[in-house]
Amino acid sequence: MRRILALVLIVSLLYVPAAYAADIPVRQGVVTDEAGLLTAQEAAAIAKAAVGDRYTVNILTIDELDGANSADYAEEVYNTWGLKTRDVLLLIAYGDQQTEISFNNPALQSELDAQSRNRGGKAGSAAITSLLENYFNPYARDGDFAGGISSVIRGLQAAGSVQGGTAGGVSGSTGSSGTAGTGGTGTAAQSGTGTGGLSFVTLAAGLAGAALLLVVLYVLIAGLRRRSLLVQQQGQLDGLLVRANRALESLQPFQGIVQGKTGEMVEGISQRLSAKLVEISALKSAGQGALPPFYRLTALKTAIAELQQAEDKFRTSLEEEEKGIAVVSDADRNVKQRITELKQDAPELDGQLQQAVKETGYALQDIAEDLQELAEETAKADQLELFDPIAAQVITDEAAERQEQIERDLQDVDAYDDKLKAFPGALAATRSRIAGLIEQNSLHNMKVKPYDSLEQAAAHAASLEASLRSGDMDEVRRIGAALDAQLAEAVSVTEHQAQIRQDNRRDLETVRSQWGVLTQRRNELQGKLAEAQNQFARQHLEGLRQTLEETGTALRQGAGEVPQLETWTSDARGEYGQARSGLDRLLALQDETAASFSSIDDNISALYERLDSLRRLFTEGQSRAEAAQGLLRSRGITAQSRFQLSLLPEYSELEQRLAARPYNLNELEGTGRSYASQISAFVEEAERLIRQKEEAERAARQAALLEQQRREQARRRMSSGPPSSGGFGGGNSSGGSSWGGGGRSSGGSSWGGGKSGGNSSGGSKW
Repeated sequence: MRRILALVLIVSLLYVPAAYAADIPVRQGVVTDEAGLLTAQEAAAIAKAAVGDRYTVNILTIDELDGANSADYAEEVYNTWGLKTRDVLLLIAYGDQQTEISFNNPALQSELDAQSRNRGGKAGSAAITSLLENYFNPYARDGDFAGGISSVIRGLQAAGSVQGGTAGGVSGSTGSSGTAGTGGTGTAAQSGTGTGGLSFVTLAAGLAGAALLLVVLYVLIAGLRRRSLLVQQQGQLDGLLVRANRALESLQPFQGIVQGKTGEMVEGISQRLSAKLVEISALKSAGQGALPPFYRLTALKTAIAELQQAEDKFRTSLEEEEKGIAVVSDADRNVKQRITELKQDAPELDGQLQQAVKETGYALQDIAEDLQELAEETAKADQLELFDPIAAQVITDEAAERQEQIERDLQDVDAYDDKLKAFPGALAATRSRIAGLIEQNSLHNMKVKPYDSLEQAAAHAASLEASLRSGDMDEVRRIGAALDAQLAEAVSVTEHQAQIRQDNRRDLETVRSQWGVLTQRRNELQGKLAEAQNQFARQHLEGLRQTLEETGTALRQGAGEVPQLETWTSDARGEYGQARSGLDRLLALQDETAASFSSIDDNISALYERLDSLRRLFTEGQSRAEAAQGLLRSRGITAQSRFQLSLLPEYSELEQRLAARPYNLNELEGTGRSYASQISAFVEEAERLIRQKEEAERAARQAALLEQQRREQARRRMSSGPPSSGGFGGGNSSGGSSWGGGGRSSGGSSWGGGKSGGNSSGGSKW
């Protein structure tokens, strides 16, 4: 069997076309620029644009084809690179000035065919060649390969928008190969002779045989590889057995000796490991039978997956048990050393305690009790160390934490003893600072009591001393933090009161000065309203008057609160917080009042602006009407227009309303709009009459000119006499013109069509 397969493989290799002799470059991504036609920036931009929603265009540039057929070489690259249906290969052979597009996508070919037919072209390979000639060749002739590649990419991506065509695949000339020569000569695939048909059948048979050979080779190679992998995995079971046995052997020094927690842990690990050994041995025995044949790929794949899953499960279990064994071994190896260290540190801690008691005069009985418990825990761990190292390790960990706590407590004894001794000085300094703030800012009658916080701090200091004497250092730390917070709070509230008092005094002055400004502004607005009442109707001013009265009332009420705020801010009352709230409210009221006054002033000004606009409208209308009448008179058409401005009802009404006060601006503006409309209509009519007269005058001048020309022609005919007669024998006058192409532009292109069932392909030269 192996000899037959080897012979078939050798024979098939002999039929590989010589066109494939050219080396296939290693794919470097979407852009493989072997010819060095692109810069790094151009390649990056092309790579980004080449990946579209429907197609990915892969670009390969080479120096030369070395005599290979471009279509065959492109198809070989397509297959070697493992390109898929959505992939399109653009091959550029720089030295041969040859391009080729290769793909295996009937839908894309149909879209290119439809695009070519819409332009009056042909389908199949001709459509691909047309794409290259239209999109790539113009750029390539100028040396702009990056532009040509980008243009081809856009053309391919745009092909998806073309509707129609045959979606079922590529047939006809697309399915065969053809060549187009210069001037339109060439051979089409569909017009082949009997020899061409025989070659096609031979080629199809060769392809079918090659495909069958590939299938056989794939099954053979894949099956043998999977059988080998299955054998390797079965061999890994031996390693798991060895690993489990070694784990059991590492437990032997503890079995029959350890007790308690350690004994339970060792016994559990031993039982689980023994069970795993049995399971692994059973799995190994089951796998020693006959393996599935190499051609049963699915059975081999299933067996590999199941065996891999079982091995992973055993491996995970063994890792967990090994971790447990490591815990037991570490405890047995290290717990004795840790107990020894605890014993060695105990006398030093006891000495530090005695030194602290001697220096401070405190009993520190809580720390002494902790030392006693530490000694008891150390002794208990020492007893368990030989037979139950796990339990001894747990006790040792707790003892180590207690030892660290005792060391920290002994260090803090000195620190808090110093803090307690320094507290009277700190208290006096804080009291002095508060007194200075009170004196500096006249806060003698402020409602907050910073000295109460100082008294509380003194009480906490007494509690701290009691806890420090007993050695309750956790309570000492808590009280010490509270004591510091109370001292800081006493200073903070005093500074806050001083700041509020300063702000209140400043804002009181602001309120007083602003009140005078607002009162003057209100009086000015009242005067403006009184004056406006003589000019405008009541309806325009009623809302403004009411707003001014309401704002003035609120202003007077706010002014009545100022004396109370001054009392609260005074040193005699010291109610700075309450005064602050009132001042904030008054400042906001003043801001709102100023905004209301500005709004009233703006509205009054707007009324006068509306009145001025109406007056301008009236006078400008008169000027426009007079100008239009003057223009009509200058054109001599005054009699045709009998417009009199004074006879317009809108003119009379607007004139009367502007002369009568108070003004109702709404009615005036309505009349003004009608008045302006009448003026505009008159001006437009005047312009129409002027244009009409000018057109009539032009027509008259044209008619006179034509009549003059007619008379001149008649005069010439009369002066020349009757026409002479002659025969037909005279020479005829003739003229001709000729045009030529000035040279015929021609170009050839060649393309290779994909084989039936293979890639669509088309090429071009530039």
